Amino acid sequence: MNTDDLTDLQRQAAAAEGTSYLFGPAGTGKTTALQQRLLRLLRAGEPAYTILVLVAEPEHRDAYFDAVRASGLGPYAELNVIHYTRLAQSMVSLFWPLVARDAGFARPWQPPTFLSYDLAQVLMWRVVNPLLTQGAFANLRLRPQQIVSQLLDTLNRAALNALSLEEAIARQSRTWAGDPERRFHLDDAATAARAFRRRCLANSMLDLSLTVEVFDTQLVRHPEFHRYFRERYRHLLVDNLEEQTPAGQNFVVGLMGETQTTAVAGDAGGGYKRFLAADPHGAEALRDRFDRVFDFTESFVAPPELGRLADQVENTLLHTKLPTEGAEARLLGIVGGRYRREMVNNLAPVLHGLVYDQGIAPRDIAIVVPYMDGALRYMLTAALAEAGLPYRLLRRRTSPREEPRVRAWLTWLALAHPDWGVHPAPYDVAEALTLSIAGLDPARAQLLTDNLYRPDVPELAPAEYLPARIVERVGAESIELAEELRLWLAARPPAESIDAFLHSLFNELLAQPRFRPEPDMAGAAVAEWLAGAAARLRRAAPAMSLAGEAEMGAAFIDAVNQGLVTANPPDWGEPPDPNGIVLSTIYAYLLAGEPARVQVWLETAAQGWWDIPRQPLSNAFVLVQSRAPEEPWTIDEDFAVRNELLARIVRGLVARCRDGVILASSDLDRRGQRQDGPLWRALGPLVRARTRAAESEV
Repeated sequence: MNTDDLTDLQRQAAAAEGTSYLFGPAGTGKTTALQQRLLRLLRAGEPAYTILVLVAEPEHRDAYFDAVRASGLGPYAELNVIHYTRLAQSMVSLFWPLVARDAGFARPWQPPTFLSYDLAQVLMWRVVNPLLTQGAFANLRLRPQQIVSQLLDTLNRAALNALSLEEAIARQSRTWAGDPERRFHLDDAATAARAFRRRCLANSMLDLSLTVEVFDTQLVRHPEFHRYFRERYRHLLVDNLEEQTPAGQNFVVGLMGETQTTAVAGDAGGGYKRFLAADPHGAEALRDRFDRVFDFTESFVAPPELGRLADQVENTLLHTKLPTEGAEARLLGIVGGRYRREMVNNLAPVLHGLVYDQGIAPRDIAIVVPYMDGALRYMLTAALAEAGLPYRLLRRRTSPREEPRVRAWLTWLALAHPDWGVHPAPYDVAEALTLSIAGLDPARAQLLTDNLYRPDVPELAPAEYLPARIVERVGAESIELAEELRLWLAARPPAESIDAFLHSLFNELLAQPRFRPEPDMAGAAVAEWLAGAAARLRRAAPAMSLAGEAEMGAAFIDAVNQGLVTANPPDWGEPPDPNGIVLSTIYAYLLAGEPARVQVWLETAAQGWWDIPRQPLSNAFVLVQSRAPEEPWTIDEDFAVRNELLARIVRGLVARCRDGVILASSDLDRRGQRQDGPLWRALGPLVRARTRAAESEV
């Protein structure tokens, strides 16, 4: 952006000295002002090495580097644009000898092993699994992955809220006012969390929670770190302070006095990462600590009527009395249907009309939904493809075990190592054969499995044992390839690493034209992702007490199959169209920050817009640093939190919308239950007003 295009307020904020706070709704130009401040510093000759830019999400880094590249000022490789948890990890690694002993690590001379979320889940599962066999978490209807993730959530939220683990455990127990049996589950959760923490301290392992705790309670308060920070960084820029946790906000407040200038931006009505301990109220309370406050009010994205649409929702949920005149004009359409499939089928021609009749680019349309289950995703993508509309999924994390090729490649890994004690089910073997041999349909793959697979060993028997009638039904060519696969698996060296095996499996065998005449892009992405995940586990294996390739291999396969290994997903299939319609869950869309001309609020009547995740083992809201630690968690507070979150969601959505909103909903949800959720009821007056206006035009 040219400086001539800036508003006077943006110019003032970009030029401000000392400490400054840029505050206002999303879309009002705060991030642009921060970027211009960065460019102003670089143009003035400030070395990039002395500037620290703190962002809320890793994906937000690109916007700052893009601004520098577009300015023509140079590459500036030493510019540090980073998010808080990554900064904490790099600083703890750099200053490890300074803090390890005081932080309680048993062997402070041992280099730290940082556990990604995937590895932390694997380690927690190794802690939890024995407890389950002893009767822990009895009668708790949660999958193992859910237990593991909620235990890690408690640890992470405690650290990010600047609470000790013991303080977090006490809060969880003291504030519970429901079923007494749940207290036993909370006690089991405390036992597991303490055992996990002991293993980390004994072996110099740091998950997210321990990394943040060491950084926040040891390093940031250390005089040597202050001296380092003061001599390294002269300027601090912080974007989206409302998405920072109390620990992150403590870092900003504690160190902004060490720099010559500090510029911070915060979104009014933001704080979408409340489930991950974001503290929007704490961010707003910090404004008095700054020399200058710049209030941004004029939106570059949303027209005023869209703000009034959010006002209508807020009036209903929070009992405010904000003006709503003209809001119904920004409801561009209402799409219905008795069932979800009918709703989606009715929506497709509406979107087709927007693109091909009204000339709206597909990339300027976003479909936002509370939950994107597999069935809904399939219906949406199929309907868009049939309508000739490109699309892209905006996903934050996924479970790779849901991808058939992940299961298939792991099946071959298990059969190549029968001594690992992993016995794939016959169904998995048949599925793996289908995906590995082009032209082999599921029925014939099942015939091969029934006649060749020995699940008790586990191994595939030689093809020579097949009866003649099976050979005739399956076909000689497919049987030859199955035999080649069997021989290849049997010949693998026992000491071969998992990642090396997976690379060889795909490149030497499954990618060859005799197995797959056409390039298998999804198969390549799966092999690459699995190999990377295995390599990370192998590096951490000694600290996690995984002795040898067999124990590590069995743990790796079990972790993926249990859903413990998750990912920011690679492109399993065809690469997404960067210019396609965005399909996204609410929070993924809000945190990405991408504006759209038209938003479709899918399943507007669904309860999911108002729901918060069911987490019986970890209540994010009682761990908020500013909340009274002894107050019981009541139904009234639960209700109020849900209303506030939904009001913030709607405010955030309309702030990222230029033209208007299409409401799309089905009468019945996927279970056949009638839908009439809080968002639909809140929008009711606008829906009726728009319907009357449309009828009067006929």
